Amino acid sequence: MALNQQSNQKKRKLDNNDTQFDNEKEKHVKVTRMEAPRLCPYLDTINRQFLDFDFEKLCSVSLSRINVYACLVCGKYFQGRGTNTHAYTHSVAESHHVFLNLHTLKFYCLPDNYEIVDSSLDDIKYVLNPTFDKAQIALLDKSDKLSRAIDGSMYSPGIVGMNNIKANDYCNVILQALSHVTPLRDFFLRETNYAYVKRPPGDSSYLLVQRFGELMRKLWNPRNFKAHVSPHEMLQAVVLWSKKRFQFTEQGVIVKD
Repeated sequence: MALNQQSNQKKRKLDNNDTQFDNEKEKHVKVTRMEAPRLCPYLDTINRQFLDFDFEKLCSVSLSRINVYACLVCGKYFQGRGTNTHAYTHSVAESHHVFLNLHTLKFYCLPDNYEIVDSSLDDIKYVLNPTFDKAQIALLDKSDKLSRAIDGSMYSPGIVGMNNIKANDYCNVILQALSHVTPLRDFFLRETNYAYVKRPPGDSSYLLVQRFGELMRKLWNPRNFKAHVSPHEMLQAVVLWSKKRFQFTEQGVIVKD
């Protein structure tokens, strides 16, 4: 009798373990299905002519820089992705469904809120964050190949126009000249050269380095959607770092009494 009771108890434990394993397996399958990337039926609504990643990455409604997404249909920036966020509200109100996280470079479909994985979107990702390897940099001064913008106009990488926002034409000249100083250009075209530099806490000068590097990569990007670049973020960094001593809305004096 005792042996039969022990065997029955062992059998119950095994059955319980099997049931628990099946439940965990079922939960894992459900989670995997929910998190698996999906193709999106709205990719044909993307309008690349409206996409401009040269401006500050902040929400057009809340003006927040946290968790900002670009609507790939109209080009506007919105915060959040969950229910009741500005991006979610915009997707429902305007029937704009494809969004890009400006920090993680991941694409999402709203309001269904699933990640989109599609190689046809790689050109958008590259325009937002151009990258160069050593081989590409070595060929920059040897190649005279022209690139074609999305509107069909031709341009030469590195020799592109820069927007004059108000009174920053003088600064544009300096930035254009610096972009053709070969050692300086080659250093900043590779983000890994300065992305992991250790700096003291509260050091705001790194923002200048980061923005200058971004501008260099955009100026030399052979796959730009436009034949011109806006230095807006670089100029904003100058304004912040100089504590508003230098503005791009008016010309300033370098030496101050």
